[in-house]
Amino acid sequence: MRSHSSSQHGRSRRLIGLEPENSTAESRAIVIHGAWYCEPQVLKQTGKLGRSEGCFAFSQSDVELVLERLGPGHLLYSGRA
Repeated sequence: MRSHSSSQHGRSRRLIGLEPENSTAESRAIVIHGAWYCEPQVLKQTGKLGRSEGCFAFSQSDVELVLERLGPGHLLYSGRA
């Protein structure tokens, strides 16, 4: 993972893909970021959270904690069941 940056969603962290299947994550600007569509009230109103275009999106109230815990040198694994 790269260091914090600022994006259209506020503070974020750009990710680096380590496997051939996701080696373009950095050039595609895949990031961890906060998003209005991940807020609890969205879930309550619609029954589901919104979806990002490939990024890892969290509620605005949680994103700072996530960025702190997933600092440089940490691995974030995502897979399919």
